[in-house]
Amino acid sequence: MEFDIGQAILAGLAGTVVMTAMLYMGFAMGMRMDMPMMLGTMIVPRGAAAWVLGLMMHLMMGAAFFVAYGALFEAFSITSSVAVWGALFGLAHGTMAGAMMGMMNVMHPRMDSLGGTGTVPYPGFFGLSVSAMAPVAILGLHAVYGAVGGAVYAA
Repeated sequence: MEFDIGQAILAGLAGTVVMTAMLYMGFAMGMRMDMPMMLGTMIVPRGAAAWVLGLMMHLMMGAAFFVAYGALFEAFSITSSVAVWGALFGLAHGTMAGAMMGMMNVMHPRMDSLGGTGTVPYPGFFGLSVSAMAPVAILGLHAVYGAVGGAVYAA
């Protein structure tokens, strides 16, 4: 399989859409981690504009990250089981993202610090301030992102 940046961008968008839909399904289970709102409120105050801006940022990040996945598929000559490899890359990606969540309050102007008064809740390391199940959700959602993206990329 030869690296195709257009296909990688499309795959990343598809993976991000599925991942984000599943993220919002988690609300029904009490896991209220709203990544688009978290991203958007880095720029503008909480509200509809923040959510739309955050969703655009999330989609762009998803597309950009999958360009890196596509480059890894090419670098490692991965031509079969691309969805499985995508899921494995997603687990590594999710591990890094979960660890970085513990530092979001340092760069987010509207986020609670530990005991702070911001308008955006602090997720904590691997989202543990949101839920004890958040680390599983973060890893699972990133694995889904990678699997969906890998399936689209290989198609």
